Amino acid sequence: MKIIILAFIIAAVPSFTYAEEFKVDMTGKADISGFTFKDSSKYRLYKSNGYWQSSIGDYGLHKCFGTLKNNRDNDVEFEVYCKYTSQDNEYFIMKFKRDRGFQDSGIGNAKIIETSKKYEYFLNATCNHAITYIDKDYFAIQKCDY
Repeated sequence: MKIIILAFIIAAVPSFTYAEEFKVDMTGKADISGFTFKDSSKYRLYKSNGYWQSSIGDYGLHKCFGTLKNNRDNDVEFEVYCKYTSQDNEYFIMKFKRDRGFQDSGIGNAKIIETSKKYEYFLNATCNHAITYIDKDYFAIQKCDY
């Protein structure tokens, strides 16, 4: 009986403690336009497109749309949706959210909210996001646990 329980524990522990990682590197160009208010706060629309490659060997194009809200201290709230389309015309969509930070670089969270059949095992994966800008060009990394 002890052998059966020990075998069960050995088999079960890795499935509870091991999470796989999916990494996406992306580059692109952003187009940001909107309004600045009298108190120096801003409301802007975000649009970008570029290229990506993943840790599983896929690569392709991405398009992003969203909103940026800056308070008068120039902290930005960021909510953006990006669709990644692969070389095989498969896709996944990430929702990026950052509550506070500066525009020229930052970290935040993302979640994969929709996928084609090929990527459905990534659905609802949570991701850490880091991005940096040079003018309108950006470089970003997402690391997702699924």
